[in-house]
Amino acid sequence: MKIAVCDDEIRFVDAVCPMIEQWAKERGMKLTLYRFTNGDDLIDAHRSECMDLIILDVIMPLLSGIDTARELRNTNQAVPIVFLTSSREFAVDSYEVKAFQYLIKPIDRGILTRTLDDFLRTFNPPKAFFTAKTADGFCRIVIADVDYLEAQNKQVLFHLSDGRTLAVRELFSRCAEIFSPENGFCCCHRSYIVNLGNVEQFSKTEITTVHKAVIPISRNSYASFKECYFDHMFD
Repeated sequence: MKIAVCDDEIRFVDAVCPMIEQWAKERGMKLTLYRFTNGDDLIDAHRSECMDLIILDVIMPLLSGIDTARELRNTNQAVPIVFLTSSREFAVDSYEVKAFQYLIKPIDRGILTRTLDDFLRTFNPPKAFFTAKTADGFCRIVIADVDYLEAQNKQVLFHLSDGRTLAVRELFSRCAEIFSPENGFCCCHRSYIVNLGNVEQFSKTEITTVHKAVIPISRNSYASFKECYFDHMFD
């Protein structure tokens, strides 16, 4: 995870960075921490590094925190920004640039920790899952863990990324509704649905996944699969 702290007061940067490092250590996270004392350097670094979170002082000389945020929003609409300041008068401006949070100095460690935890829940949202009925009962399958699905007789085989295969008692048509392009999947054959994120290569007749599974593409599905794949990759 990449977190940037930007404040023209070096002593503040030196004080808040250890709090962030301790927070990351307690949660077993790998952290890269960037320190800046002006908005211009932060903007330049963000273009190449693409920060996951930016902690930004509002009141800075030359380029203020609000103006810095506006520039950041021109290139990245999604990056969460936590504003820091000793005054509440800039709260309205912070909402204009879609601030994730607004903290008042001096920063309390507990409040900062709760803010970072809130961010972490957004950064790592709960994984979507599918409740499957098997011969042994019901189980939860994390959707992202599915390499591809295969219709076989009156059941659907879930081929998972860890090499396991689960026989699920479900209609293939219902699986197609859930394992859809919106969720990163594509039906490439009347009997196969593939995880687009796991496609390593494909031709007009077959797909090879990163787990070396080979899946057929039907002649009628090739054009729609190709369009779906590139839409997913560019998205």
